[in-house]
Amino acid sequence: MLKMKVPDTEILSGLHMLQIKLTDIHRATLPVRCGNEGWIGISPAGDRYHVVVPVDVQIARGVLACNLPTDGTPFGGYSGWLYFRCPPFESESENEDVERQECVARTAEELICFLESYDIHAALIPHTDPNSPAKPNTDTEACSHSSDEADSPAICCDGCGKEWNRLAPFLRDPDLTLIRYKAFCEDFQKGTYVFSHSCGSNLHVPVSRFIRPRSGGKSLIASHACPGLCYYETSLLTCSAVCDGSPYRRIARKISSKP
Repeated sequence: MLKMKVPDTEILSGLHMLQIKLTDIHRATLPVRCGNEGWIGISPAGDRYHVVVPVDVQIARGVLACNLPTDGTPFGGYSGWLYFRCPPFESESENEDVERQECVARTAEELICFLESYDIHAALIPHTDPNSPAKPNTDTEACSHSSDEADSPAICCDGCGKEWNRLAPFLRDPDLTLIRYKAFCEDFQKGTYVFSHSCGSNLHVPVSRFIRPRSGGKSLIASHACPGLCYYETSLLTCSAVCDGSPYRRIARKISSKP
């Protein structure tokens, strides 16, 4: 797997740096099968950027052939801005997550070189950059939330018989690893988190044990705004779409990233 090279902040401290989030490049890196691509637009001054996704492949090919719209704003972008294409990744593989991450790594390095050719200096903000501002928790989510948690049935391992009476000690157990999120796209509250136990067995725990039920939201499944992550059980990536299913993916990411 390719390793991401993040510029040394001491070396670059004297330059004006455009800070680009790696998560934005990830969001613009789509699977080939979806028929869309992602682009990143950078202002002429090199002080701002935005992500344009999804872009129909036919429109993208027109841009690559310099057949720009007459108003000078490719796919609804800004006139005079630079636009960088994020190549899609091959998606017919069991290792789709790995292929996407490798594609993101290559694209990030190519983007930095592309901007350097225009004398625009940029730095990548990793997924876990400690200087990134924390996002406020706008969801009513918490890994141990339910007021009637004490009344919930114990979580039991069918392989060795071990039980966890509460969710908190279950999540702290170092012998458990979240390996899958089985989304139920018709009703996200009916999804399942699958944990691997050190005894060799898998435990299927309803997502309703980890997050309060949500209402009034909207599912973006199968829409152009959906990156399709919920179709792949082994993908534990977060989703930036404003969708009913996004909080369940954020919880999965938090659990999988525990020490």
